[in-house]
Amino acid sequence: MAEARRLHPSAVVIYSAAALRNAAFPLIAIVGFSLLGGATDSRGLMRALIYGGIGVTISVISGAMRYQSTTYRIGAEAIHHHTGILSTKDTDIRLDRIEAIDIHQGPLQRAFGVFAVDVQTGAAGKGGEISLPALTPDAVAELRAARPQAAAAAAAAAEDEKVRPTRAIGGRELAVAALTAGQLGILLPVLAFGGQVIQELFDEQQGEEAIRWLPHSVTAIVVGAVALLVVAWLLSTVGAIVTFGGFAVTRDGDRLRIRRGLVHRSEATVPVSRVRAVRVVEGIFRRPFGLAALTVEVTGYAEEASAARTLYPLLRLKDVEAFLEEFLPELADDPHGLARTPQRAVRRYLTVPLAVGAVVTVAAWFAVGPFALVALPVAALYGRERWRAAAWRLQDGRLAVRSMLLAQTTVLAPAHFRESHTVAQNVLQRRASLADLEVTFGKETTARICHLDLSDARSAWSAL
Repeated sequence: MAEARRLHPSAVVIYSAAALRNAAFPLIAIVGFSLLGGATDSRGLMRALIYGGIGVTISVISGAMRYQSTTYRIGAEAIHHHTGILSTKDTDIRLDRIEAIDIHQGPLQRAFGVFAVDVQTGAAGKGGEISLPALTPDAVAELRAARPQAAAAAAAAAEDEKVRPTRAIGGRELAVAALTAGQLGILLPVLAFGGQVIQELFDEQQGEEAIRWLPHSVTAIVVGAVALLVVAWLLSTVGAIVTFGGFAVTRDGDRLRIRRGLVHRSEATVPVSRVRAVRVVEGIFRRPFGLAALTVEVTGYAEEASAARTLYPLLRLKDVEAFLEEFLPELADDPHGLARTPQRAVRRYLTVPLAVGAVVTVAAWFAVGPFALVALPVAALYGRERWRAAAWRLQDGRLAVRSMLLAQTTVLAPAHFRESHTVAQNVLQRRASLADLEVTFGKETTARICHLDLSDARSAWSAL
């Protein structure tokens, strides 16, 4: 029987840091109350230091206990993992069921020259069934070599070393990808935090004073909105650089190896057999320039962050098919040349946006007057753009469906990878002989084309 092994001793620091991070909010609250509960004096400072010291001490003890109680063993047929003292947990994973061994390297791991390892199987959710936060490079290599298919993969890799396709993002590509990322969703937590702070800071007596600082003119409102968008854009740009710095993808036999991260470096191994669909995402800032990002639907990766499902963060739309032919020929297809929905479907795409635009116009009229009318032509333009974007193709067993919400997304997938497909028709569509076609490829990928000609929808449903 193979001997049980411990993690690298740096795991004590890594586990302690994780425990301290999890307890950061209550610890900050306790220290803050001790300082702000009365006049800031030496006693208050001493109490804060004591509470902070207690929190750090508990975290270090917790980290040491986790290190002492965590072992792993590489057997002839399985990897065995044990952790816990009071509540223990033992996990066995058969070596022939391991789909991927992903490695990560955060700042602490880099400082100690170790790697965090996630052992993935086909049933994996977020992370892996076994997580080992501190392994040396030799231990990682030994873990990978234990898989039965490792020897064959190593031999094939040695033969194909010169022809293995690899593409890394350059500095210019990274800059463009970051500047056009457009992750304006970051505004939501900013606004929520701001609202909470305002609620806490201004009580009834200070309310009138606070209102005086709020913008009371259209110009001030516009300037404030633009300032928020600029801040969100800057944060989005920095976030994209940190996330995709050092990005590289390699086709290694039947697997894709994807490296990414400027601060927290990670290398994910994606079995091609688990890839169900490719999404070509043209963001609102990329679409005018013919640029897109490629993401994939991978079995077991639905709960991972979107960056973990990125196949390549920036490509010219005209180069998508060639890129897929090189790295993922099993799903390669052309995102161009799709058939649009019929002309009579235009007013269906206009109905909902115009209704929303009318509500916005009425609600905003009292605040900005006639300027609120701009919502109607914007809504009409948006509805028509959604109709222009909606297109599809089902040919030679491959399905391509394009749609638009904010970003324009084209789903490319072999039809036999679908999990389900549906044709739906409401009362209004029945009069115009239209229907919706929906094909699901996974938790995160549904190809949906609205207001398709009924005969086309039925033919596609039958073909699928």
